[in-house]
Amino acid sequence: MVVMDLTLNNIFTFNDFHINMAYPKRIVNSNIEDEFLSECPNFRYKKLVILMGANASGKTTLGRSLMGIFNFISKKTPDSITSCINDKTKNASFSLEFVTNTKTLYRVEATIRPTEADSYREEDIDLVVKSVSINKQDSYETCVKRLDDLESEKISYIKALDEVESIGWFFSYPQPENNIKNTKRLERKDFCSVLDIVLSALDPSIQGIKEGTDIEGSYVIKLSGHDLILTDERILNGEMLSSGTKSGIDIAIMLTSMITHKNGFYYCDEKFSYIHSDMEKEILAKMVEKLGNNEQLFFTTHNTDILDMTLPKHSFVFLKKEKVCEGFGVRCVYADTYLKRNTDSLRKAVENDLFSIAPNVSRINQL
Repeated sequence: MVVMDLTLNNIFTFNDFHINMAYPKRIVNSNIEDEFLSECPNFRYKKLVILMGANASGKTTLGRSLMGIFNFISKKTPDSITSCINDKTKNASFSLEFVTNTKTLYRVEATIRPTEADSYREEDIDLVVKSVSINKQDSYETCVKRLDDLESEKISYIKALDEVESIGWFFSYPQPENNIKNTKRLERKDFCSVLDIVLSALDPSIQGIKEGTDIEGSYVIKLSGHDLILTDERILNGEMLSSGTKSGIDIAIMLTSMITHKNGFYYCDEKFSYIHSDMEKEILAKMVEKLGNNEQLFFTTHNTDILDMTLPKHSFVFLKKEKVCEGFGVRCVYADTYLKRNTDSLRKAVENDLFSIAPNVSRINQL
């Protein structure tokens, strides 16, 4: 699955928010291969979206918004998206355009009205689903025009969502101490191999990983004469591992999913806060390398060393929270809107605050 366009209103802190994942011109000698739909070279999409910005600028809640929408589309239950509404006394809405495995571009638009009941009901939600097949010579823009020309028909959201193909996704957020993302869906041999490589790279004292036998679905991490047990969702005796090594377990889970092409859409949020910058860059490069056709990775980070990687400038999106009327809003700043030449330095642009995204430290100076 590939996300092409998203608008949000009254979802978390997003109001009149818009982000688009198309890019206008194919990059020559890009180190991200095949940034277009397979067999549709004119349908260009950002295979990698690196989200950067100050604290509380919306990097995590953007992922949670997408996850809520995906669950709403997949499970057809409103709680996953209504729980994201910021002000329940006002209308909330979203519009999502995405591509499925059958090369179909969908647009799902929903408006959720305030409810007088204890929970949101079917009649509180207006939803429209449109779709067009993507032909070999189509671009994203030509498909959007065909979507715009389609007639809208308001029907029950359950009936409308029945028309949407199944979609796959993988979201990974920082976990509570000693908690990890569930490993049950992974092939044990594949995960054991990736976990061994990642953890031993982060901590040379780790002597190996093997599949556990005493606890079903478990793994044994051999560390300096100790056996640490990794179950489906927890690390037993995890206090013996550094914070960075613990983060490596979730990273290995995501890498295994990408290598085996389990999901298609990936959202990696702040998984490298405790990991050395060089290691983060190397793992990100490996993630990009392992992305398959018609797959996509959203990656959030505060690490400005990522700006030095030889990635297309259109991969970088900066989120900025700013005062809007009586509240706050978040908007996207696209690096390639400002930097047009190959010789333009992204790091220098950020250091000189060309995008006006630097955090406001004036309050700290008052201490």
